[in-house]
Amino acid sequence: MQSVRKVYDWASQKAYSPRAPLWLAFIFFLEMFLFLPMDALLMLFCMHNPERRYTYAFVATLSSIFIGLIGYGIGYLVWDSVGSFFTQYIVSQNFFDRLVAHYNLHDFLAVFVGGFLPIPFKAVTISAGFCKLSLGGYVIALALSRALRFFLIAEMMHRWGNQVRAFVDRHFGSLIVALGVKTVLTFAFFWVLGK
Repeated sequence: MQSVRKVYDWASQKAYSPRAPLWLAFIFFLEMFLFLPMDALLMLFCMHNPERRYTYAFVATLSSIFIGLIGYGIGYLVWDSVGSFFTQYIVSQNFFDRLVAHYNLHDFLAVFVGGFLPIPFKAVTISAGFCKLSLGGYVIALALSRALRFFLIAEMMHRWGNQVRAFVDRHFGSLIVALGVKTVLTFAFFWVLGK
């Protein structure tokens, strides 16, 4: 818990840096490899430096689109080599076939909703590549959903940032535990659904 608190304090300091947008973009980039709560990071930066909230939301949107393109590329390029393992050990072939059919039927809407809701972003991006969705429609849906989500967060932090800061400071440990539980339950849900 102490190490997480140190990361929180470190990120809080970066929000005041003249290079804060670059730090935010870098941290978002790390989310490709780690399971970082992107919304919480954006909230943190907006909370500590509300005057730059729209800059942060814009950077978060661009970073998210970039990460989404990489996720799409990974899904598109590696499916042939990992698909059989995926459908044998992670999800059933039946579930994957339903996912592909759903994506192909509602591709723009599925990506938009997936990009806006708090579900694992990697699942949205990589599965879109697996299903070989149209890249143009995918990017537009992703850009709209992520921009809407992040600018709403920025505006909410402007209105209620002080209350959020007091709540986070008071319940930091419990929030980290809740985040960990949510991550585990999300993966468990998709694993059970896939079976």
